[in-house]
Amino acid sequence: MLGLIQMWVGDHIMERWKLIISSSDELRNRAEQLRQANLPFRSTATAPVENGPRVATIARSADEEMRVNWSEFECRSFVQIRIWKHRSGQWWPDVKRGLCVRIRELPSFAAAIADCLDLMEAQRRERQENQANRPVPPRETTPIAERRTDPLPLQAHEPGEFDEFATG
Repeated sequence: MLGLIQMWVGDHIMERWKLIISSSDELRNRAEQLRQANLPFRSTATAPVENGPRVATIARSADEEMRVNWSEFECRSFVQIRIWKHRSGQWWPDVKRGLCVRIRELPSFAAAIADCLDLMEAQRRERQENQANRPVPPRETTPIAERRTDPLPLQAHEPGEFDEFATG
């Protein structure tokens, strides 16, 4: 039931309508009335739509990919590179992992990527050369069947002969 509540606020009385429930049975009855009223359920969130055409998708794992888009904001074009994660059956952008490259920055950005590709190729060649020049340890030529597999023979001692604290 609704009741009028009066409260002192500063130097004047403030009146508010408030739901007053006097017993737990009334609360249960009110809850049941609300359940039967077929209140709308909270709708599930829908993943945002990409801004602009996608240029590339690079898979990083089963639930993560990098997307490159040609995007536009307030009549200005830019390249957007962002990580997207697969959650709840939908792909969501990671708001903390991404970057935008302005059109005026694009030539320098492309040159930097080309330099990185050159460094990657030089590193690959260096690793191959190091692998080729690395000495290979000689393989054991004894056939496996002839190798000694039994432990070394134990030496027999007389019962009173061994003393671990002996100094000699």
